[in-house]
Amino acid sequence: MLLLCFCSARLAAQTLGYAFSGGGARGFAHIGVLKVLEEEGLKPNYISGSSIGAIIGALYAMGYTPSEIEQLCLGMNWDDLTRDLHQRKELYIGQKRWLPYGNVEFELNDSWMPQLPSSVFVGNRINLELFRITAAASQTRDFSALPISFVCNATNLISGKPHVFTEGSLMQALRASMSIPSLVKPFEINGDIYIDGGVSQNLPIDLLHQMGAQKVVGIKVNSTLRNRNNLNNLVDILDQTINIGITRNLQEHLDNCDLLLEPDLSGFSSTDYQKLQEIIDAGEKAAREQIGQIRELKSRIGDPLPGPTTDFDKHLSHFKIAEINVTGNRFISAVKVREYLGLKTNSHYSTEELLAACTYAWNSQVFNTIYPELIPRPDGSYDLEIHVKEKDRKTLALNMSYNSDEKLNAGLVLALNNYLLKNSKLISELKLGGKNELNLDYVKNFGEQWGAYYRLFGYVNEKTIYDYVDHHRVSSARSLDWGFTTGLGIFAKDILIGELFLYGGETSLYSEISSSLSIPKSSLNSGFGVKTYHESLDDYLFPSKGLRICTKFNFARSMELSDYIYSSFRGRGELYIPLWKSISYSIGTDYGSYFNSDTHDELDPYIIGGMEGFLGYSRYEVSAPHYQILSSSLSYLAYKYLWFSLGAQALRYADSDVWGVHKDWEFCSFAGLGIKSKLLPAKLILALNEAGKVNSLLSIGYDLDIFSFSRK
Repeated sequence: MLLLCFCSARLAAQTLGYAFSGGGARGFAHIGVLKVLEEEGLKPNYISGSSIGAIIGALYAMGYTPSEIEQLCLGMNWDDLTRDLHQRKELYIGQKRWLPYGNVEFELNDSWMPQLPSSVFVGNRINLELFRITAAASQTRDFSALPISFVCNATNLISGKPHVFTEGSLMQALRASMSIPSLVKPFEINGDIYIDGGVSQNLPIDLLHQMGAQKVVGIKVNSTLRNRNNLNNLVDILDQTINIGITRNLQEHLDNCDLLLEPDLSGFSSTDYQKLQEIIDAGEKAAREQIGQIRELKSRIGDPLPGPTTDFDKHLSHFKIAEINVTGNRFISAVKVREYLGLKTNSHYSTEELLAACTYAWNSQVFNTIYPELIPRPDGSYDLEIHVKEKDRKTLALNMSYNSDEKLNAGLVLALNNYLLKNSKLISELKLGGKNELNLDYVKNFGEQWGAYYRLFGYVNEKTIYDYVDHHRVSSARSLDWGFTTGLGIFAKDILIGELFLYGGETSLYSEISSSLSIPKSSLNSGFGVKTYHESLDDYLFPSKGLRICTKFNFARSMELSDYIYSSFRGRGELYIPLWKSISYSIGTDYGSYFNSDTHDELDPYIIGGMEGFLGYSRYEVSAPHYQILSSSLSYLAYKYLWFSLGAQALRYADSDVWGVHKDWEFCSFAGLGIKSKLLPAKLILALNEAGKVNSLLSIGYDLDIFSFSRK
């Protein structure tokens, strides 16, 4: 009799499925709902999901508890996930031979035409983060073998038809499912291109019935259609466009849902990733308000049926790599990709080590995306499949900048990577405006992290030089400067660049010539030199941590090649030390000298003032053949975009070597305000010098000499 009752209870039990909808940041309400459902003793046999719902559903299917998923999501840096730009601190030392440039950059196709990007975000960091959280699922290719049977959907971009993922790489399936049109780059798997699953079916209820679910709980978190007054910008209109299709396909399937849980998320948008805890709490609150309906469904289901028997280890994080294969490469060989990665076969690696290798390779700037896939073997080892999408070897950047002295400048920067020769780089810049320039820099490398290189650099520039009397601008002259450098150098990982070079060129003053300017109307300048560079800054324009040291020695020793015989040195060092949160302290020194040259009155002296020199003076206000600048400042980066600084500088300069003759120091104090933006960074500095004059220096855009290291 007891056995009969037990069997009857089992016959009465019904299988349960959870359907998770998409909705961007609003999707984290799924976690709060899951907390309540689990507290009430409900456990699904099947899970289906779309977009962010696929990600939350996959983690739950892997055996993570709602609380574990919550901690995992709250611990992520969501701003970093969409940051596809390389940070200065992440670059190889060889890439730091050039300064940042370009407000907007376009890849050029085979016809040399600029290509508009297919999305706002490329998604490389998203790919890597999805691999991180799903790496343990690599032990099975069958999603039904997870602790809870799982499926997710995406939309084929070519056919427009929905596609259901039931096996393969869980990371790839999730990445395809959450490829929000126009925001996140469409994702390619085996030649097919996919976008967000919500476009074809945002709440995949019917997939659960196909899997065998008899009862279905649907959790709907996507935003509703906006009214006319709430369609104010591009993001609003894009969200509305997507939601029109989503709303249609939702209505077709809601009748097949036994319980629909729809939290009130009217106060949150799909991009509110900074409000995850509030969104999770809103999901939990909504589920508790429907606790009666949840308990009524549980009573109709009966005792939950056991899930599949599995030895799945959700904490698996170390893998033995048997083979390393590369797919998607066009111009870069598989051998070269493996060299970038630095991984070896028949070795054990953790999830973090695999991610670090891919990140390091990505920082070479030759890949748009690079991510790993682990394919299990029968013996317990794994094949490592590296999926790459190379950047086009030709890029064109637009560079608009403004500064107080040269005013507005517009430039085009053409970069050819590995185009003329393997492992080479050609950068050409044309700039017009307050300063007209044509620069051409070609470097051929031998090695990636360690190695040697040779350089050919040519330039022509035209600018206005101002003359000052008692710190007042009284006249000006047009200067035409042309020349070249060629050199042999070495680079050593993150340590140092060193170069031995030859240089030659001519400087001419040809119009508006000021009689008070001390430099000659025309001079030939040729010789040889050596330069070194080290940089470990976290950001070039607004650094808060790291060190930068640059030195250059120049020797002109032949009257047949140069109008003057001289030896000169210029060196600059800056150290940035984080103090507390976003506050950092910096100290710096800048020194230049023509040593004991007898012709220093006729030589082109060092320009001391301006944004990159002594802030108490404008760029051309002070010049001398010997100078020293000492700097000290505090800086604060607020909200990741606003930069503030306070500091002081000391300057001494002379017509003779400042080390041998005592010179008086003069001082200035300064305050700075900046906007940290990839598109158009800006910096305003107000400095008070000893004369009581407030000197204002404004720089907008990448107001930098890209080729400062390449020059003589």
